[in-house]
Amino acid sequence: MKKRFSILGITVLCAVSIGLNVMDSSAQSPSRFNDILQHWAESSILAAVQKKYVDGYEDGTFKPDTPISRAEFIKMVALATGEKVNKVNGDGWFQPYVDRLKEQGIIPDEFPERYNEPLQRYEMSILSVRSVDKTLKGSMVDSTRMGLIHGVSRTDLDVYGTSSRAQAITVIERILAAKNGEKLQVDKYAASAAEIAETGSNVGTMLGLKAREVGTEWPYGTGVTVKLNQLIIADPSDPDDPYMNLIKMSTFDNELDKTENVVVLANFTVKVEVAGVNNGELHPYQLLTLLDQTDQMLLAEQQLKRWIRFDEPQIQTGFVAFSRLRSSTINGFTFDILGKKVPMATM
Repeated sequence: MKKRFSILGITVLCAVSIGLNVMDSSAQSPSRFNDILQHWAESSILAAVQKKYVDGYEDGTFKPDTPISRAEFIKMVALATGEKVNKVNGDGWFQPYVDRLKEQGIIPDEFPERYNEPLQRYEMSILSVRSVDKTLKGSMVDSTRMGLIHGVSRTDLDVYGTSSRAQAITVIERILAAKNGEKLQVDKYAASAAEIAETGSNVGTMLGLKAREVGTEWPYGTGVTVKLNQLIIADPSDPDDPYMNLIKMSTFDNELDKTENVVVLANFTVKVEVAGVNNGELHPYQLLTLLDQTDQMLLAEQQLKRWIRFDEPQIQTGFVAFSRLRSSTINGFTFDILGKKVPMATM
């Protein structure tokens, strides 16, 4: 994904390398920007220029859709949050802003130092979160839960993608609102995707619980193991829930109240080694099952094979899915894993 730094990204590098300070308040009057009329962020851009934390180019443009560089965003953060910095001219114009945010603990030691390159979204997450709360690492889980970063789709965070100068203004405004104590709107799909990427589960976002056992592997006789890869909660009452797309709705009990139930999807890998051949079989819906379920259902895709015969060495990976009353998940839920009760999510 890092190859997405297109010609637009090179434009930013060129602009910086020839000494165009894109945030010099004397660069261009906001009323004279010739490339923001009817742009979706026109009003936000003009407001940001009035606040003096961003400006346009000397050629009369703002370049709202150009990827923002690390240097530009760092300077925007510093100016927007009121940091006092002594300006310098030349190629290193950004260094005082970098130094100041490092002193403030906003830029961590491991942050990339190629400041003229396009800022990646996970880096924007770090700077945004730590501008509000320096005790946090600034992970995508942190930023999405705080409402600072939203997804590019219901399932895609585009962690290594870039953001435009206009999009950067949106994030700066969220930073300022959060620092002012305002509660930001959270993109629950982004928060869910971030949690799954980091922990293998979204039970925190969806139910306020903590996932257990993700990554755990259980033996099943000789030469056979079962491993839990993911534990995902889907909301059948939400027509936009991306994980409900996995469910084969013809197997969903229409008599179930979708607002009162949640769907629990567990992704397992069953591995049969040579030593396990001819040592039995496994029926996932019988031996990898949710307790106190209201129903079980099949998947339209990524279904774990319903009958796994140990007739040859093999690896089978996929989901099993169950429904359960939302009210009964308040304190967590438990699976029966190969005949043993295993708490999968707890308070």
